[in-house]
Amino acid sequence: MNPADLVPTPVPIPVPGDWFTVLLLATFVIHILLMNAVVGGAALALFTRKPPDGLTPAKPLAASLTILLALTINFGVAPFLFLQVNYGHFDYVSSVLMGGWWLAVIGLLIIGYYALYLYKFGFGGSTSGKNFFLAVGLVILLWIAFMFTNNMTLMIRPEKWADYFTKGVFLNWDDPSLYPRWLHMVTAALAVGGLFAALLCRHRGDKAGEQIGLNWFTKGTLVNLAFGIWFLLALPQSVMLKFIGGHIGATVFLVLSLMGAGLILAAGFTGRTVMAAGLTVVTVTLMAIVRHYVRVFTLKPLGGDVANIPVTGQYSSLVLFLAVLVLGLGLIWWMVRMALNASAGKEA
Repeated sequence: MNPADLVPTPVPIPVPGDWFTVLLLATFVIHILLMNAVVGGAALALFTRKPPDGLTPAKPLAASLTILLALTINFGVAPFLFLQVNYGHFDYVSSVLMGGWWLAVIGLLIIGYYALYLYKFGFGGSTSGKNFFLAVGLVILLWIAFMFTNNMTLMIRPEKWADYFTKGVFLNWDDPSLYPRWLHMVTAALAVGGLFAALLCRHRGDKAGEQIGLNWFTKGTLVNLAFGIWFLLALPQSVMLKFIGGHIGATVFLVLSLMGAGLILAAGFTGRTVMAAGLTVVTVTLMAIVRHYVRVFTLKPLGGDVANIPVTGQYSSLVLFLAVLVLGLGLIWWMVRMALNASAGKEA
């Protein structure tokens, strides 16, 4: 069976797909940074021991995790919708094939959200009791990330779709890139979570807590480099070769991503927290582009070329969305500043 025969016909889109590709990457970068801060921040708060001087990043993290998760969810909707606009004829199929596994994400996310709130407000009494809820929330978030990784890898493997007729609902367990891709994301979350904690502690004037966060950041980044190489080697050979000279754009962005990783490590080891944060945003953006190239190279031979999707030429919806997006980002930035200032005022 030709896998391309299983791919549905794409639905016409209002404007050229390149618009949605840019919006997909921009909103995905915001979403992934927020998600990393939540997952990595929860792990840091759970596993960091209290130092002798009594300072720890866990306290400021506890107050911010629920806010960050709300922002993560909201900013996760946009890139997922843009993905469906350009690649819905692949993504809808993989979501249906996962069936109950995929639908369960909604219920689990609600439970994880409540678990973080219970931790935040001190339910459980003792430290171990409160940490139980934090651990529940963290495990759920890691599982949800694993489900998303399953979906994103299954959507680019139409040759696996026929397994539904023999297995029924299934997950993409045997994909060679599944585990390194998920681990690459998880270790990135640990690194960015540490960086977020360092920024929070820096804002509070907590030098010891800032150093703890930077230690997580640098160690997580080093481990993440290893998982990134594993992820690259696990890709189909035809796709992997594109990143090592077979495609100029893909090769350049991969090299720039590696250079960015080196620069953020240098900033982290030398204690330059703000510089590390700026370089991390740039590097994550570059890596998001590399990740997108993987999707493009894999789906193009299967009829997944966005340039071939029919366009209706209705630009009004795009203009309205961009206006609301700019307004929404401005309001979110204002609310975050107000929350940080209020937190600093309470501790003063």
